Amino acid sequence: MLNNRELYSRVMAMESRHFNVCFYCGCIATEYDFIPPLKLAEFYIRTGEEADFYEIPACNECFNLLKEDKSGLLGQRVDFVKSKLAKKYEKALRVYHLWHKDELDDFDHNFKKSLNAGIELGTETYERIKFKGFEFEVDGQKRHSNFVQTEKLSVFGETFDNFRDALDYASKSYRVPKAKLKELFAKHNNSFDKAITAFQQEMEQRLFEKKCREFAKANKQNSNFIIRTVKLYMKNEKDLTVDEALEKIYKNYIAPVTHSFSEL
Repeated sequence: MLNNRELYSRVMAMESRHFNVCFYCGCIATEYDFIPPLKLAEFYIRTGEEADFYEIPACNECFNLLKEDKSGLLGQRVDFVKSKLAKKYEKALRVYHLWHKDELDDFDHNFKKSLNAGIELGTETYERIKFKGFEFEVDGQKRHSNFVQTEKLSVFGETFDNFRDALDYASKSYRVPKAKLKELFAKHNNSFDKAITAFQQEMEQRLFEKKCREFAKANKQNSNFIIRTVKLYMKNEKDLTVDEALEKIYKNYIAPVTHSFSEL
């Protein structure tokens, strides 16, 4: 029976600073990840499915996370383990994205300590996820590490190299709470522009309904009637504002009735 280990080539980092470094996250490497997994080597040989047959230096955590993956290509395993790290440390990443240490001074000791720990763990996790690997040599040939794309984010023309900076800028510039903006960003295909626009539209709708309900209450009218009528007026007259539409309702429906009662 073929010794399947002989099929694999061990990769060697091109630079000494990357010796004994996990290719996936940059931590200290203690294991070797077999791509594809050793138990699937014969399957890949038999089917002819594309596979790298590499031995990749990995830290203990990445090594264990990758036990769930059956991929035969290095790029696929990079994507898999990055997604697993992001999921495992989701809460810490959220704290890292939403808070800065200089914002914690007013909190009590225990809460501050908890947030500080979250920021530190989130920072470490973010750096691990964004780690791009390193150039390596295998079977005498040099290989480039192009598996992790450089992060480029845009906020209405302003560009950023990482999510945290983009989130800070977008939140402060457009007055959107960070937690809400992060949620909308994910909901709108990772677009800050769409997320901010959606938030502004939501706020406009809330303000619209608030004005209509306050008007209805002040004039003892049905709020749903007021909302429907304002929408109808604004649909028919594109330049009409909410306040102008409410004034029109008052003149057309409320003032005549009030005047009639005053004459009795």
